[in-house]
Amino acid sequence: MSREPGLPALLAEARDQAAVLAEILDLLFLAAEGLGDTPGAALARGAMLARDRLDHLRALLRDTRPPP
Repeated sequence: MSREPGLPALLAEARDQAAVLAEILDLLFLAAEGLGDTPGAALARGAMLARDRLDHLRALLRDTRPPP
């Protein structure tokens, strides 16, 4: 019998995936800075903007409490 995961498990998985994505964005930012010039600056800016959005998402996930 297959059971769908409950809300606490889904929230934990979402937090884990957000942490992995944060690490990837940090690496992308560092690589983009190493490129220099306009393309590197554009990639670094995109990584920073994505990280800001991810930080907002992580805050929302932290504030989400499963029902009792």
